[in-house]
Amino acid sequence: MPFPSIGAVVVTYHPDADVLANLRLLREQIRCVAVVDNGSPAPALGPLREATAQLGFLLIENHENLGIATALNQGVRLLRDKGCQFLFLFDQDSTITPGYAETMTACFVDSRKTRSLAILVPRYVDRRFGSVLAPPTGGSGLEAATTSGSLMPIEIFSIAGFFADELFIDGVDYEYSLRVRRIGFTIDECQAAILLHSPGTPTHHALAGKSVQAANYSPLRRYYQERNKIWVAKRYAQTFPGFCAGQFLISLKDFLKIWLFEAEKWRKTRYFLAGVRDGLSGRTGKRIEPSPA
Repeated sequence: MPFPSIGAVVVTYHPDADVLANLRLLREQIRCVAVVDNGSPAPALGPLREATAQLGFLLIENHENLGIATALNQGVRLLRDKGCQFLFLFDQDSTITPGYAETMTACFVDSRKTRSLAILVPRYVDRRFGSVLAPPTGGSGLEAATTSGSLMPIEIFSIAGFFADELFIDGVDYEYSLRVRRIGFTIDECQAAILLHSPGTPTHHALAGKSVQAANYSPLRRYYQERNKIWVAKRYAQTFPGFCAGQFLISLKDFLKIWLFEAEKWRKTRYFLAGVRDGLSGRTGKRIEPSPA
């Protein structure tokens, strides 16, 4: 039974047919669902348009890719105006499990941190391998939240502001996590709620007798990841030095994995270094790719 004061925002970008199955599951548990499409072509957008009446969700159509942060903000504002008090945020390829919304809501209410709780995340399970995806933790517990599947009170956006449009994609969720923590709010995890999630296109490799996973992100994603890590570190390293240092250690490991295991090594390296350059110079927003000659 959908809770009357809870909504969900789903951001889509060139979605495949599976997104409709995910939306159907959401509507079974959540009263008000807003889909924000970020400039998908007509063949991908058409099925979403046709399904709005059947599945009963709201659809915002952006004529170009405005980035994950802007799309999330559009959905948040829409559902705030619809009277929602709590919001779930989802990627298009995340799938909820039976009782997900009820379990997450109960966890939020029962949490000992309820008065200061800003973001509640589920337990993430990789649908392809069945493995649990560990959230970023530190000595003080959960340090940052992944966007997809998270539950937030709508009032937090009036207190902490909206997502950082200038980041476009990548690091948007981590930046917001650090922002709310810096003003005294907390993040928590609901182990009982499971979200099926599939980040990247990982491959597994043997190295020195151990299994190593390479993420295989595209060159453009590598650009945003490295640029935005520096943008975030400039603002939060003094308050959260361990987290920011840990992110750069991940970058170093990822760079090595690119050269050991991934395709397009030189192109990914160029984009990686361009992200570092633009992060240091303070460049933000959407990267404008040069037109082909």
